[in-house]
Amino acid sequence: MTDFTEQELAFFKQVFADQSVNNPNLTGAVLSLRSELPGYAANLFDSLNLCMLAEIGRFELWFPLTLGLTTDGDLQPKLDAPEIFDAQGQHRSWRNDDPSDCFLEVSRTRIPLLSLSSTGTVIDGSRFKELPQYGKATLRLGMYTPIKIEFDQIRQQNHAIALYIKVNHNKSALRRYLFECHKKAFANVYQQLTSQG
Repeated sequence: MTDFTEQELAFFKQVFADQSVNNPNLTGAVLSLRSELPGYAANLFDSLNLCMLAEIGRFELWFPLTLGLTTDGDLQPKLDAPEIFDAQGQHRSWRNDDPSDCFLEVSRTRIPLLSLSSTGTVIDGSRFKELPQYGKATLRLGMYTPIKIEFDQIRQQNHAIALYIKVNHNKSALRRYLFECHKKAFANVYQQLTSQG
């Protein structure tokens, strides 16, 4: 566990104490600061010290948090894009089931994605005679920077092939892409968050 300065502790108490979001449309929405992550989230981050957890409906959004100093010497928090979990039942990374602007590039072959999460993807294998059981590829996510990954094939059903992303060379970029997709898919939830109760 990390030792915090008095200034940091006062900052946390003021800003990040467990508190309900003051909006009657979002009963049960809670923000909290965490220095330890549960097992299902820990392996998706690289050397994370602090995280802000937003619990909204059935979703958990784990925002990586870093602290910097302003030119005046005041603490300034910086949040990165969150890892999103669907917390209904078993905690699972949220999956975008409509990645129409995305594909996987393997050996110069572009393969359409059927779904995408931080931990894996399902691809349309109808264009591949035989996809390797493991390998390296590039995720192309619309206007986002391409992401180099390493994958293991975990199952196949007809032309749908599920791949586990075992190495991701830019986890933050993939989280940013998925967060934008999540905001579009659940625009009503995000609108309720920003509207005045």
